[in-house]
Amino acid sequence: MAPEPVLPTSNNTSSTASVSSARQEAPARTPLLARLREDISLQYADIPVCLCSLVSGLSDSVAFNASSVFVSMQTGNTVFLALGTAGLPANVPMLWLKALCSIVAFMLGVYCFGQSRHFRPMAKGTLAGSFLVQSVAIFAAAALAQGGVVPAFGWLSVAEELAEERDADLKALGPIILLAFQFGGQICTSRILGFNEVPTNVLTSVYCDLFNDPKLFAPWSENPKRNRRASAVVLMLVGAVAGGWLAKSNAGMSTALWIAGAIKFGIAVAWVLWKPKEIGAVEKK
Repeated sequence: MAPEPVLPTSNNTSSTASVSSARQEAPARTPLLARLREDISLQYADIPVCLCSLVSGLSDSVAFNASSVFVSMQTGNTVFLALGTAGLPANVPMLWLKALCSIVAFMLGVYCFGQSRHFRPMAKGTLAGSFLVQSVAIFAAAALAQGGVVPAFGWLSVAEELAEERDADLKALGPIILLAFQFGGQICTSRILGFNEVPTNVLTSVYCDLFNDPKLFAPWSENPKRNRRASAVVLMLVGAVAGGWLAKSNAGMSTALWIAGAIKFGIAVAWVLWKPKEIGAVEKK
């Protein structure tokens, strides 16, 4: 005699339905590459941009002590380049060449990093990659300084001795070029994200816009642009002060560069983990 077919019970039906429902409700995991293509949310994105001013202060304090030029602020370098046509300053040989290398490297950095506008410039992966390259450039300069290849960037005593001997120390061009190049990428980021009030590299225009702001004394929550400008000023000052004291300490100037590179690397990681922009959302900066 053939066995009778077993019909599904109500319990089996309900359990099957619940499993199917759970599968439908469970959100699918977004692949890593897809997440890296997501644009970031601009909420709190001004914080990493402002932190870049801290990096500028640290790096410029080191570069100026080591070579008498800047790697972030290019206005001063332009003046140094112009003075070089008259052979000035006489006590700092080849200053014009160092200034020129810094300016050209900065321009090249702006051009290269600016090409990210063709590759989803506000995507997590693009921003993270940009800051990763910037951090590597700073780490390379720090390694040259600490390894003794360019001792003027490592120890203040060496830099002062070379200055007294009026030694041009063209080995300093290596760290100058590396640092200035990555600062071109830094200022590009502030423009890409739309935080034009924080150029991260200079303060002259920031001072002007800050004290010319009709809402200068408005409550903190009512004037975010004023807040960013003030934060940029304070952070650059703090970075320069820290760089100066590190130069006078046993840690040396290379430590300031290691810290600057670590900040850039931390920002790169932060972009990967950043909250994505909601589709169709209009964000306020």
